[in-house]
Amino acid sequence: PESAIVTQVPGFNGTIPSQHYAGYVTVDESHGRNLYYYFVESEGKPSEDPVVLWLNGGPGCSSFDGFIYEHGPFNFEAAKTKGSLPTLHLNPYSWNKVSSIIYLDSPAGVGFSYSKNETDYKTGDIKTASDSHAFLLKWFKLYPEFLSNPFFIAGESYAGVYVPTLAYEV
Repeated sequence: PESAIVTQVPGFNGTIPSQHYAGYVTVDESHGRNLYYYFVESEGKPSEDPVVLWLNGGPGCSSFDGFIYEHGPFNFEAAKTKGSLPTLHLNPYSWNKVSSIIYLDSPAGVGFSYSKNETDYKTGDIKTASDSHAFLLKWFKLYPEFLSNPFFIAGESYAGVYVPTLAYEV
């Protein structure tokens, strides 16, 4: 959706080479449980390239870790002076050269994802998979143009549990 378009990234002064989106998807209306995502379209052929759901592990590690330190569209160098922002540069090895990537903060309580009900912060792998599945169903309603693209679930660390549990749920 237009309201989710990212037009500027702090610390980056260039032109963002593909469309970026960020926002929340409510996965449980009654509890107010919301999962945060940052979506980076492929720099290649977004209408054909695979869509990858990226999950960091931990448990408790934001998927922004993969975005910032590993395969996201930017690399950064530490701030040169105290109190200033890091400087961002385009990552020539970013996965979004050949795929569109959804970086998902999951479960609620990780990264920018949250719930209005504190009991939701006591969670487990099955609930996490169920919420991630609900996220995907709603996300694809927001971005139906990607429904026919190949879809992959990937991750690292404890996502070695999250990925197959979510795949089974789907």
